[in-house]
This record gives sequence, structure tokens and C-alpha cells, in this order.
Amino acid sequence: MELSMRKLNICCLAGMLLSAVLWSACSDDKENEQQPPAPSVAFTDNSSPVFEAAGGEAVIRFTANTGWTAQTDQEWCSVSPSQGDASVSTLTLSVAVNDTPDERNATLILKAGTATARLTFSQKQKDALTVTSNRIEVGSEGGTATVEVMANVAFEYTIDEKAAAWLTPVQTRALTATRLQFNVAANESSEKREGKIVIHSGELSETVTVYQEGEVPALTLTQDEYTVGSEGEVISVELRSNVPYEMRLVDDVDWISEVATRSFSTYTRRFKVEPNEGYDYRTARIAFFNRELSLADTVTVTQVQKDAILIAQSEYAVEAAGGSLDFAVNANVDFQVELSAEWIKRSASTRGLVEVPLSFTVEANPGTGEREAFIILRAGQVEQSIRVLQAGQTPSVLRLTHTNLLFSVPLFSGAGFSGGNIAWGDGKEEAYRSEAKHTYVNEGPHTVSIEVPGAEEVTLPNLTGITDLDLTDF
Repeated sequence: MELSMRKLNICCLAGMLLSAVLWSACSDDKENEQQPPAPSVAFTDNSSPVFEAAGGEAVIRFTANTGWTAQTDQEWCSVSPSQGDASVSTLTLSVAVNDTPDERNATLILKAGTATARLTFSQKQKDALTVTSNRIEVGSEGGTATVEVMANVAFEYTIDEKAAAWLTPVQTRALTATRLQFNVAANESSEKREGKIVIHSGELSETVTVYQEGEVPALTLTQDEYTVGSEGEVISVELRSNVPYEMRLVDDVDWISEVATRSFSTYTRRFKVEPNEGYDYRTARIAFFNRELSLADTVTVTQVQKDAILIAQSEYAVEAAGGSLDFAVNANVDFQVELSAEWIKRSASTRGLVEVPLSFTVEANPGTGEREAFIILRAGQVEQSIRVLQAGQTPSVLRLTHTNLLFSVPLFSGAGFSGGNIAWGDGKEEAYRSEAKHTYVNEGPHTVSIEVPGAEEVTLPNLTGITDLDLTDF
């Protein structure tokens, strides 16, 4: 009996193990049937498409094992269709025209479930060749003409044969340069001239024209006034002239003489001013001229007395509107500034140095008459007086004839306008006021005369009854 029981237990254990194995196998089969394949998407050809500047289309092939979507990351391109299932394996990529001078690129993005594939493609730029300006003007003295070129293609340039003698390149590396420079020789002729530079690349071209003025006869001084101290000195007078010239002392004086030297150019003349031992200042003029061309310029040399305050001129004219009056004073002594009228005010404090810039503010002249004042520079017994003349306001008169018994004055305005006078035409007058009105005893016509110095504009609020308007003197 014991042997039989052992056999039964072994058989039962074997049966249980077999059942477990069979159940496990059935479970694995069921799990394999429930799990679908992982999503996948890929481009068949991974080479990047290149589109011309004119745009176009390209067919893109791919594989996907499930539903997919497609899109591009730039607005200038699109894809069709934008979605599909696993049975669709091609799509069309469309690219618009590239009107810019730069190459551009974009990415095509395919998604299938959790899988993503990307394809980058590019488009060529539009060939461009431009210059910032097609016109360059150069003075008769010559100089450098610069041409700014904006291009995304290799280019060359050609100079007009007629201008090749006076228009020459500074550098010749035209295929890589974006800034071309050309030397423009001086134009010694009085005639204007022009030359053309053609910048070209294939069918693209730009023309730049260089215009040069002809030489104009000229004779000018770089400085026309010199102030010299009483101890004397040698002054250098510089001219700018492109014509032959003569020189002479306008005033017959013996205290100025030319210093002969070979170390200076023809257009720098040196003059010796002898010491001034007198108490009074003295002045002389030196003229430079060309008789045939009627060209002339004059330099004035002023020499002051010993221990003096030096000023270039002793009188200044100022406009009626007032403003700033500036001049320099040369002095070898300390000095004080005095003003003879309140309508001139010192603008800034200065010290009595070798050369002192003085600045004054001149108020507007409210009247029509000219007025004068003096700026006095004093140092001990030495004194310089500067006369300031200010013009009066230009009289502005408006005349009008009317037939009204009650008349309102017109309105006047202007930067220098401050008041005036009204003659009502019946023997009565009064100062101008913007709200002035006048009642007449007798019927007109009456001619009103309004004097308003400095007025620039007039407004007539009512034209009723006006028969004549005279703006001749306004």
C-alpha cells in the first residue's frame, strides 16, 4: 500500500506541473496578441532638396506603419497632403518664389504617433546687384569717389574710356569688394566733366556717374584782419589762389615791409611790422589782385600803441532785433569793461589775459530810430572805446479806408513787435492795443493809419465797410 500511495502522489504532482506549464503558455500567447507594433515613420531618401529662387515643387517619399501628419516650419513653403494613413507613402512639397538676396531653409516634419522624422531643405537666393547711389559729385580739386555695392554674386566693373585718364581705381579686387574706391584727379579745366563706372555680373548691371566741377578762378585770403601789438612782429598772410596775382601796399606807410624768403610757398607772404612807439594806433592795407579776371582781396593790419588794449575794430552794427555781440580783445594789461547803456549786458565774466573773448547781449530796439552805445575798455590811463550802432525797427504802416461808425483795430503779431500808434482818421490818435475800438461822430469814409514797427502779420477780424486796404508800407 505504501508503494501505491507514492506512485499516486508522483502522478498527481506531475499532473499539476503539466497544468501549470499549459496555463503559462496560454497566458503568453494572449499577451502577444494584445500588443500592436511600435509606431514608425522614415523618409525613403534622406538627401536635402534644393529649390531654385523661382520656387517649385518636389515629391517626397516616406514609409509609416500608422496614421501620420505633415507640416513645414516656414510660411514660404507648404506640404500636401498634410495627413494620411499607412497606405500613403508620398507627399508634395511646394516652395514660393524667393525675392530676397539671401538663401533660406526650412524643415519638413512628419509625425506618426510618438515617432517623428525631419527633412531639411533649402532655396537659393535671388541674384542681386545694386549700388547705394548712382550719382557722385566731386569738386574741381579732386579726391576719392566711393561706390557702395550690395551683391550676392561675383561682379566686375568697367570705367568709361573717356574718363580713364582722370578716374582711376584705388583697389582692383572687385570680385570680393563691397566698397569700391576711385581716385578723381584735379580738374584744371574750367569745364565740367563726367565719367561712368559700370558694375556688372551676367545680365545684371548698375551704372554710377561721377560728376566733377570745373576749376573756378579764385583769389581769397584765409584771414583778412590782423591785430599787432606795439612791439611789432612778423605776420604770415596766406592766400588760396589758382591764378597768378600781384600784391601792393594800398596805404603809403614805411612800418610794414615784406620779408623775402624761399622757405615758404608762393601763397604764403610774410610781412614785418615795425614797433609802434606812438600813442595812437595805426592801420594799413595790403591788396592782392588779378587785373585780367577782376579778382581782388585785401588784408588790413592794425597796430595799437604801447601798453594798449587791442581790438580788431572800434565799431559794430547790430540789427534792430538785438542778439549776441562777440569779439576778442588782445591786451597786455588788466582791464575793466564799462557799458554806457542798459540795453547792452555782459554775457559772461572774463579775465584780462593776452587774448580775452568778450560776449555781450544786445536787446531788441523797440523804436524806429537808430541808437548807439559804447563799450569802454579801461586799464589805468589806457582806454579803448567801442561804438555799438543798432538799427531801428523798420516802420510797418497799414492804411485802410472804411465807412463804419464803430471800428475795431486789426490784430498784429511778430517776433519784434511790441506796440505802435493808431491814427483814426478824424484827428484822434492813441497807442496801439489789440482790443482798441473807436466811435466816429460823422459818417465816413475815414482813413485809419496804424504804425506798428516790427509787426510781421496782420489779421482783419471784420472786413465789413472797408473800401480800401493799403499794404504798401507794411
